Parts: sequence; structure tokens; C-alpha cells
Amino acid sequence: MKQRLQQTEEQLLKTECGRVFGYIFKAMKLVRDEKHNFHVVYKTMTDEYIYSFCNPFLDTLAPNTYKLISEEEAKKIFLPRLTSANAHELFTTAKASFALHA
Repeated sequence: MKQRLQQTEEQLLKTECGRVFGYIFKAMKLVRDEKHNFHVVYKTMTDEYIYSFCNPFLDTLAPNTYKLISEEEAKKIFLPRLTSANAHELFTTAKASFALHA
């Protein structure tokens, strides 16, 4: 039995600016907004934030796009929707409000 996972091109996360990341992150959070859009943020091992969003109810074949965003941008999107415990995993100095949507 194989002891290692073979990493393929499909397993890599590529941002709009061309940076490529494996699928090992410090933190990853998914939240849904009032319009049923799903927002995903990944915190990399080098404390960078990668952001993506989609609406699963729209019939689209467009691939997800991933872009690097600042911590401030990530906070604007995610702090209002995360509990304090979840926000602390993503942001080292987070003071989150309690999420309206669990």
C-alpha cells in the first residue's frame, strides 16, 4: 500500500496572479452570505490569504478563481460571519462578533 499521496496538477491551487500553492494551509474557512454566495479563505503557511467565492445555485461552468488578498480584506469579509473561536484560527488578533449564520 502506498504511504504518500502523489501530488498532481489538479491538486494545486493556482491564483489569478499565477502563484501556485499545495493544499496544506494553516486555516481554511467557508461562510455563506445572505445571497447564498459561499466565500472561502485559505491562510497559507506564510500568512497570506487566498480568497474565492461562488454561488452554487447558479448554473455556471466557470472555474473557481482564487486571488491573493490582504488580511484587512479577509477581515472585512469574514469577521462579521465568524465566531470568536473560528476567527482566532484565521486571524491572530481577531475580535469577531458572533456569526449571524452558523
